[in-house]
Order: sequence, then C-alpha cells, then structure tokens
Amino acid sequence: MKKKIKLNLGCGDQVPENWINVDYSLGARLMKFPFFKFINSKLHLFNLDWNDNIVLHDLTKTFPWKDQSVDVIYSSHTLEHLTKEEGQHFLMECYRVLKDNGLLRIVVPDLRKFVESYLNQNMRADDFVHNLGVLYGTQNQNVIKRKLAPFYQFPHKCMYDTPTLLSIIHDTGFTAMDKAAFDSEIEDISAIELSSRTENAVIIEGIKVPQTF
Repeated sequence: MKKKIKLNLGCGDQVPENWINVDYSLGARLMKFPFFKFINSKLHLFNLDWNDNIVLHDLTKTFPWKDQSVDVIYSSHTLEHLTKEEGQHFLMECYRVLKDNGLLRIVVPDLRKFVESYLNQNMRADDFVHNLGVLYGTQNQNVIKRKLAPFYQFPHKCMYDTPTLLSIIHDTGFTAMDKAAFDSEIEDISAIELSSRTENAVIIEGIKVPQTF
C-alpha cells in the first residue's frame, strides 16, 4: 500500500513521525547551522527546540509539491500569521496540491472568543490588543531581543471566527465543516493535534471536491 503524503504546515516544534513537517521561522532556518544551537543556548533568542528534520519552505510562496500529490494537510496556528491575501493564496495552494477527496484541517485562534471575553469584562481593555497577538512581544526583553523581534517574532496579521473561515475554505473549493478538538477524519489526529492549541480556537476541516467540467 502506497504511503500517504501528509503535510504539517507551520509545524513549530510539533514534528510527528510519518508527516512532512514544514516551517520557515527564523529559528528553524538558523538551527540548520551546527554552531547556532550553542549560540542560542547563550543568548536564549528562541525558546523552541527546532528539529533538524523540518522542511524549510516559505508558506507565502508556491508550494513545492505537485498538483494532486498530497493526501492530508494539517495547519495549526499558522494561517493567522499571514495577511488576508497571503492566507487566500495559502489555501489555494492547499487545494492545488491535495488529491481529490484529500483532507485539510486548519486551526486558528477564534476572534469571537477574545471579543466575548472583553465584552463580558473578563479581559481589560488595555490588554485586548496585546492578547490578540498582533504586536511584537518586546516587554521585559533585553536590547538584543527587542532589536531582533521583527526577524524572529510573527504577530498575527489576520483574525478569523468560525463562520468566516468556514466560508473562505468553502469558497476555495472544499466541502467544509467546523470540528471539535480531535474530531477528525485524519486517522492519526492525536499524534499531531495539541489540546492546548485547540482552546479558544476555530477548527475547520475540509475535503477537496473533485472538479467537474
């Protein structure tokens, strides 16, 4: 039986076996250099222990995989780091590389949860923008980290709620529905999905609809 091709796009430090784990964060790129791990241990620029097996690719660019060559795509807390236009391109690329009836699962922070928390007075007004993750986190950081923040921190550039993301993914060509954590057609979802990343999150799973002419 042919092995399925499964992409984990924007993997961070979540690199399960039998997945192609893809990222382009500065930390992932620098960790390819043998001596950088030692430098990072001294300066503490990156908190993540980046895996050497991560495939480097800028997800705002055309994906390196062929049309209809991928079975499953999983992406958690990545789409919100792209602009609205970059996000649309990202989803179109997902559609292009997926086989007919291939699976796409997207997890992003839920804007509605943040707004409800503020409106219910569970979040202070002066904390609202900070909690959205749209700013560089330079508070209580040394001078070096503050200067380098634009190069290794990736604030949120677009926010979503369930109806909006559902509509966007549907318009891209998928049959899509909102899902609960670990409720998925992906067989090994428990190997890749983190419970902490599904809290206050939008989870949408889509199936690529074969085009008919």
